[in-house]
Amino acid sequence: MDASRVVTVYLGLLLVFLGNIPCFQSAAIIAPSAPRRNRGVRIPHQDGQRSSKFLKDIFASSQPVVGHRKEDLKDAIVPHEYMLSIYRTYSAAEKLGLNASFFRSSKSANTITSFVDRGTDDLLHSPLRRQKYLFDVSTLSEKEELVGAELRIFRRAPGDLQTTGLYDIQLYPCRSDRLLDSRSLDPLDSTKAGWEVLDVWELFKQGNQICFQLRVTLGKSDTEVDLRQLGLDRRGRSQQEKAILVAYTRSKKRENLFNEMKEKIKSRRSVGEKEDAVGPRRRRRTALSNRHGKRHGKKSKSRCSKKALHVNFKELGWDDWIIAPLDYEAYHCEGVCDFPLRSHLEPTNHAIIQTLMNSMDPNSTPPSCCVPTKLSPISILYIDSGNNVVYKQYEDMVVEQCGCR
Repeated sequence: MDASRVVTVYLGLLLVFLGNIPCFQSAAIIAPSAPRRNRGVRIPHQDGQRSSKFLKDIFASSQPVVGHRKEDLKDAIVPHEYMLSIYRTYSAAEKLGLNASFFRSSKSANTITSFVDRGTDDLLHSPLRRQKYLFDVSTLSEKEELVGAELRIFRRAPGDLQTTGLYDIQLYPCRSDRLLDSRSLDPLDSTKAGWEVLDVWELFKQGNQICFQLRVTLGKSDTEVDLRQLGLDRRGRSQQEKAILVAYTRSKKRENLFNEMKEKIKSRRSVGEKEDAVGPRRRRRTALSNRHGKRHGKKSKSRCSKKALHVNFKELGWDDWIIAPLDYEAYHCEGVCDFPLRSHLEPTNHAIIQTLMNSMDPNSTPPSCCVPTKLSPISILYIDSGNNVVYKQYEDMVVEQCGCR
């Protein structure tokens, strides 16, 4: 990234904060203790309508310079169905008006990160008595507080089983015989495919490279069962059937989308090749200017109210790392706050006094400002700098009400 682009990015970020655009405060999601079987509606994607020229110019100048096409990067990462299910569930709840307070609790998360198993089967041993699962969790920030973690292993429908007793699924650290978690499996249930979910929160806190070892015994005995007979081997598995480690974390401070954007730029800078980004950026600005050309004429005298603001992540160039939604209605506040202030604008006492002073002497006192007074969150599913699929609830993303302040 050249010097002029760096200057443009930081000036843009400074203008955002000086313009009193609200920071994104973390919403909360209760970390589940059992596997979810949610089946929601298809992830919606609407046609782009209109976006903010100010935001678009800033974001366009901050795009990472990469040598690979965006489509190649995103297509290489397949979101796990479990993560899509989480997104569908919480985004549907938001549309029903169940905002962040619905999910809030003392032990809650606002971010869910999935890590795909990197291990391989031990082909030297047959039958397969034990299986290792390897995960790289180095992308988790120290600013995140871990509130839960689970290992999800898909078990395919096996062939005929001769035993009638219970199976005992056991999970250990690779370098220890200390049992992390276990669960019983009924022979009748073992003939059906499904996900086995094990609690691994305790081991998760011990490092960036995590290794688990799975074994299955007959009941409480020490007789180990061939994992292939239970459909737990890796042979012929699709991406959706790979084991995943799911971490539930809570932010220790306010977060915003700029942090994610900076991480994406940083992670790709080392492998990127310089491209001429001036042309596309100019075309992007020109197209947006034509779309909103009528807004730069005479200043509107309408009273403070909520107006449409359609944000399209694809037009911003963020569709290479944001999976869903690709667009959403953010709304914005626009209009004048003149005297007398209407009660529905819920003005503060200070805003009332300031508006009164402005009506008496406009040159000495500026008018109060039309700003958001109530905002709501949205769910975002995206790819982080380590190419892991992450679900996060971002607070203060949609304007619900406007007022004079």
